[in-house]
Amino acid sequence: MIQLFRKIRQNLLSQNKFSRYLFYAIGEIILVVIGILIAIQINNLNESRKIRTVENGYLKQLVIDLKENEILWKETLDRKQKQLEASHAFLNMRFSKNQDTIMKIMPHFSNLGTWEDININQVTFSEMVSSGNLNIISNDSIKIKLLSLDKLYKAILNRQDVIEAEYRARILEPIMAILNTTNILPQNNKQSKIIKRFLSQNEMSFYADEFKKDMISLLNDKVFMNGVIGIDFNADTQFKEFIQAKEKVNNLITLIEKELEQ
Repeated sequence: MIQLFRKIRQNLLSQNKFSRYLFYAIGEIILVVIGILIAIQINNLNESRKIRTVENGYLKQLVIDLKENEILWKETLDRKQKQLEASHAFLNMRFSKNQDTIMKIMPHFSNLGTWEDININQVTFSEMVSSGNLNIISNDSIKIKLLSLDKLYKAILNRQDVIEAEYRARILEPIMAILNTTNILPQNNKQSKIIKRFLSQNEMSFYADEFKKDMISLLNDKVFMNGVIGIDFNADTQFKEFIQAKEKVNNLITLIEKELEQ
């Protein structure tokens, strides 16, 4: 088309028809501009498709991370509930008139005497932030919710660090200082298999009595019981934050999956 305009323009120029020559020259310029605009539009569309492909890749990976965290918060809530029940069992036994029945709280012991870190999967989100690709997410609601969830996670982990320090000082250290763990072996069916010889009934009774004495000493240890009360004291705030995190994760999964369907 441009070559045709150019040929006509050259003929008009040779015939001294300048006004018509000018008309065709302007037409040629307009065609060139239109061609450039079309090329730019096509390039923009291609770039938009590339960006959308990258965005979808991030969104899919975010869903994977969030679903992993969804399981994490369910397990964390269950574990926290068991720990709270264990602390109540120890508190009730502390004020019991018959502490000789202390072995009844043994099923709760592992829930009270074990610490587990909260390992949140923020790999994709952290990579997006560090690479500056968070703005590639076109849905502002998703971006805002991701940032809000990250803020909550930081608050949870900061509180967790404080609680862990208290837990180790008030729960784990007294347990290690007071309990003679060798007295536990004969009481545990799985661990008793470590002992290569048969223990007589008198020996079993001896170890059971020694373990019971240690447990009663633990119940009367001020530092330990302060730690047990601390578990109950922190429970409300932790439950609230864990439930909030779980709900935010669920909402984000739903929102991102809807975005991916578009």
